[in-house]
Amino acid sequence: MRLNSLKNRFNKKIAAIKLRLLFLCIIAGLSTYSSADETDEYTLKSAFLYNFSLFTTWPEHSFTTFDLCIYGDDPFGKNFDVLLEDKTIRNHSIVIHRINQLEQLTSCQLVYISRSERKKIPDIVNSLADHSVLTIADSPDACLQGVMLNMNVENDKITFEANLKQAKKANLTLNAQLLRLATKVY
Repeated sequence: MRLNSLKNRFNKKIAAIKLRLLFLCIIAGLSTYSSADETDEYTLKSAFLYNFSLFTTWPEHSFTTFDLCIYGDDPFGKNFDVLLEDKTIRNHSIVIHRINQLEQLTSCQLVYISRSERKKIPDIVNSLADHSVLTIADSPDACLQGVMLNMNVENDKITFEANLKQAKKANLTLNAQLLRLATKVY
């Protein structure tokens, strides 16, 4: 019995290491794209969204599915659905929602705020103040406005910054390895 317990812990650690290595590969090597092709940019950003969720811990909840919400115009398209089709987050199947109503965001675990909604970021952040929802954007100064993770494009590479204070307010834990990869942490 004890041997099985040790094996399970070892296998979990190996799986966690593999996920971290995958994420590092995405950040280091695969984050370059041709700036002429926005499809490539959003294919990579969809992988970032998935990996951000793997490196975030939510409070103990009873949610049965991981609700990933896109607020505003959807730059990812159907490829996003295909990419995440068989994936899980902490043993929860992923359900993607495309949302245009602010009041629907509280039922999400992760909200990607589309560039089309960047002027509403303060309202979005305020509406989620009492909820454990990971907010992600790719708009200038989004972290300064309260978004937790913001993706940027610098020298044809996708980088990101993190707002650790905002994540803590929402009772979310951003993994230390994720924070080390951020270009800036607030």
